[in-house]
Amino acid sequence: MPVSEVHHVAMTVSDVERAADFYEQALGYRRTLRSDVGGPGIEVSLGLPAGTTGKVQYMQGPTRVGQLELIEWSGTKTRTATAGHLELGTFLLSFEVPVDEIEDLHRRIEGLGAEMLGKPNRVLLENYGYITAFACRDLDGNLLEFVSLPSREEILAYRAENGS
Repeated sequence: MPVSEVHHVAMTVSDVERAADFYEQALGYRRTLRSDVGGPGIEVSLGLPAGTTGKVQYMQGPTRVGQLELIEWSGTKTRTATAGHLELGTFLLSFEVPVDEIEDLHRRIEGLGAEMLGKPNRVLLENYGYITAFACRDLDGNLLEFVSLPSREEILAYRAENGS
């Protein structure tokens, strides 16, 4: 039996309220479950050091699948985002956006203070077709990608036209 799609992704953030505000304003995600976490149950199940506590805020998009779980751990932060994101682990979070909304989204996210890595750019992917995408770093330096993808019909037409 196959496993379902990714239900949620947990991201460590420096300030859970600031991060929730960003994702609410940038993506239109809404706040759902809010909880304080800690204790032996979470320590054992997630392999955390004894005494670890934190604050959690779930952010939900248009469906219940693909939520963001923002976690602000108490104490000293031991990892910072790196310029190249070349370390093992999550590289980026990618969000699909309708092509007619990508420019507005870019402006909105830029206005929220995210580090923009470029403007929306149309790129040809071999054996797939054209996508339009841009990337930025959120307020904690996490790499985010926003991409407009071709429809299945557009992909099939591209492949037929290009002998793929």
